Amino acid sequence: MHIYKIINNTNGKYYIGKTNGKDPNYFGSGKLLRQAVKKYGKENFTRIILEEVDSLDALNTREQEWIAETNAVEDPMSYNLAQGGEGGDLSSYIDYDKIDYSDHKMEGVKQWRENLTPKELAEWKENNRLAKCKEWYVSRVDDPKEELVLGISKWCEEHGVDKSMPSALNNPNHHLFQKQTKGWRIRRADMPPLPPYENRRHIPTDNGCKGRGWKLVDGKRVWYDKYKHNQE
Repeated sequence: MHIYKIINNTNGKYYIGKTNGKDPNYFGSGKLLRQAVKKYGKENFTRIILEEVDSLDALNTREQEWIAETNAVEDPMSYNLAQGGEGGDLSSYIDYDKIDYSDHKMEGVKQWRENLTPKELAEWKENNRLAKCKEWYVSRVDDPKEELVLGISKWCEEHGVDKSMPSALNNPNHHLFQKQTKGWRIRRADMPPLPPYENRRHIPTDNGCKGRGWKLVDGKRVWYDKYKHNQE
């Protein structure tokens, strides 16, 4: 049984832990340490024995003392997140999605993020984004059955829909409110259910401009009747 220290040969960061010695290949259980090993490779770490002990009680006690003496939990160069002892590494119980990363006290969590591979960081950001984004519902104009969408921006990219359309279709002051785009109807979850879709393109409308034209007279727009103008 012994207390050990694992050192990252690339950046000098370290981890202090304990082992009962039954597994000669044991390389620590800390979350930050595992992430670092995955990122840099086990060959870039050195493991040294700090102290041998002869009982489990002494093992837990000395681990706590070593971590306290080196101030490992607060040290930004350390991968340790817990005080050690019987509790061991507590990082598996941390809800990282609810942590305020702007808090200067969360150095350990910041280290965890720094040690993620680019792929892991991208996945973590995507999960965070989906957790925070609004829920949307999409349906086809010919099928009122709605489908839940969490990432509307990504959905728009996949379906060739302009990313500004979801907002426009859900804005009561917009001329596209509750209409459709490319055969799709899009509803934000907090909006009321959409009324049945009615295609009004074939219905003639008179907006007062039919048969009329305009021209500038002394810098002002002046309307005129096209038919009378052509006859003259």
